[in-house]
Amino acid sequence: MGKPHPTELRTRFVDFIEEGNTHRATAAHFRVSVKFVNDMVKLKRETGALAQAENDDNQPQGLSL
Repeated sequence: MGKPHPTELRTRFVDFIEEGNTHRATAAHFRVSVKFVNDMVKLKRETGALAQAENDDNQPQGLSL
């Protein structure tokens, strides 16, 4: 699994959309998936922030041991 995108870059995605670009155009411009762009817009709308989730136990999220 790759590293999460920095908060500054996430902000650029959302700003690009707020300038009037579509989610697909944003994904193509930044070379990320449309789902990722959708998730960032949803995160910004629901929480007001774009910071990545904290992971206390240093394991990838979704794995339970």
